[in-house]
Amino acid sequence: MLTDLYVEESLPLYAIKSSRILVRDCEIPSGWENTIRELAASIHQHGLLHPIIVRPIEDGFEIVAGNRRFEACRLLRWKYIPAKVRELSEKDAFEIQLIENIQRMTMNPIEEASAFKKYTMEFGWGGESELARIISRSEQYVSNRIQLLRLPKAIIDEISQNRLKVSHALEIVNLDENQQKIINNAILSESLTVRDIRDITKHSRLVRKNRKSEMGQEYGGYYTHTSDNDTVDAKNVSIRRQTRLLQKAQVCLRVSLYRLDSLINESTDKLNPYEHPEVNDILMQFRLRIHSIMDDNIRAIAKLNKKLS
Repeated sequence: MLTDLYVEESLPLYAIKSSRILVRDCEIPSGWENTIRELAASIHQHGLLHPIIVRPIEDGFEIVAGNRRFEACRLLRWKYIPAKVRELSEKDAFEIQLIENIQRMTMNPIEEASAFKKYTMEFGWGGESELARIISRSEQYVSNRIQLLRLPKAIIDEISQNRLKVSHALEIVNLDENQQKIINNAILSESLTVRDIRDITKHSRLVRKNRKSEMGQEYGGYYTHTSDNDTVDAKNVSIRRQTRLLQKAQVCLRVSLYRLDSLINESTDKLNPYEHPEVNDILMQFRLRIHSIMDDNIRAIAKLNKKLS
């Protein structure tokens, strides 16, 4: 993921859409309205300190990071919002959402577990070790979170509501459902420690001898780093610098295309029937030229990539 490839723009709020892929199963977390009002008050007093991150889509832009900031600015009736425009795949966008939520500690353990499972299993974007590297957590952290989803829904709900600690829940993951419920009730009613739980399960015939093998194999995905990266020669470094600039230019062209489409729509609304055809023809010619330049740029990037050794 190339973090420096973005264009900073002030975009109209009406052109920005919510993300189609969310790291949370629940789109609106509890306390959302109060959080937005508090954030709006802070932005009103201090301004927006960090632009939101968006990516271009067919009919405007899609939020990648900054849903709360966007809603707060909309509550303040802002017409435009500072944004970093980045060309991102759905995988890139999901990763940025996930990293931001983890860094801001806005997800409970079950929400994290669901997001990790989406990434590694439902979408098949990479293995647990790759995801761990991306979010700066250990493989065990990722694996343990996903293991929580094997528990019965009633116990999962206890974890979500912070009534059952993750460390306690992990001790009963490999028991059968009946034993899980019995020990969970004992944990909640008698305040058992992790050691207590281990003592209870140690001699139980219901404890499985072998833990389930780690789910999924690690995919050699888009972000896999090899040892070759440590020995890249000067030629490859130069090519990558050139590629980054051309990729950034592509984002600029996407923004220009969006602005041009807005002008085309505006000409339809504001010009009379005699003025509109001539101006519209000129704007459409500009649009075709931008598309042609974008195609040339894509070919140039592909040509540079072929030179990488």
